[in-house]
Amino acid sequence: MANSLNDQTYNRLRRDIMTLALMPGEPVSAAKIAERYNVSRTPAREAIVRLEADALVDIYPQIGTEISKIDVNRAKQEWFVRRTLEMGVIDGMFENVSDADIPKMREYCHKMELVSDRLNDPDMTFEYLRCDNEFHAIAYYMAGQELAARIVSTSMTHYNRVRLLVDMENANKDRTLATHVQLIRCIESKDKEAYRKLLWQHMGYFEKDIEVLREKRPELFNE
Repeated sequence: MANSLNDQTYNRLRRDIMTLALMPGEPVSAAKIAERYNVSRTPAREAIVRLEADALVDIYPQIGTEISKIDVNRAKQEWFVRRTLEMGVIDGMFENVSDADIPKMREYCHKMELVSDRLNDPDMTFEYLRCDNEFHAIAYYMAGQELAARIVSTSMTHYNRVRLLVDMENANKDRTLATHVQLIRCIESKDKEAYRKLLWQHMGYFEKDIEVLREKRPELFNE
């Protein structure tokens, strides 16, 4: 039971960090976490230690603990890994796409659209991010690259927070939703090169987006 409670506390805190319910730079403590999730300080302390290993919490001895600010260099490296893997599975995806795959992609698009106007709600933000990630994960599974899918799902902690902050801006959110629909159309029409070009463009927005976000919200970034 103790391990289960430790895991639950860790997962809840990690989710709140990833969905920006707890913002970069926000101070936290075992006492605050215990109160927030109605647990004792033991699972709260365990969660903090585990999240420090995930680079999502910074512990400063004798000073305090805070939610890690977004590390620009790490976010860019995570983006490089994700873009490299996602572009790398295109050929395998087009070779193995089945009739069941496209409806799944459409379903995730639809779910994202349904919650997209409620990104001030952490539950809806989590669902939006989950569906976005699952939409892209289908390409990995179609290509038979399950390990790549797992790497992307667990390692993009700083990059994903940037993605969410960007999509909380209405125009960028609409851009994401529209691009997903276009990607599905490319698959339906078996136009691999159009898909490749559109995906490269879609993932390339990050370079400009992160600079705009840094200028607008510098307090969220760790230089």
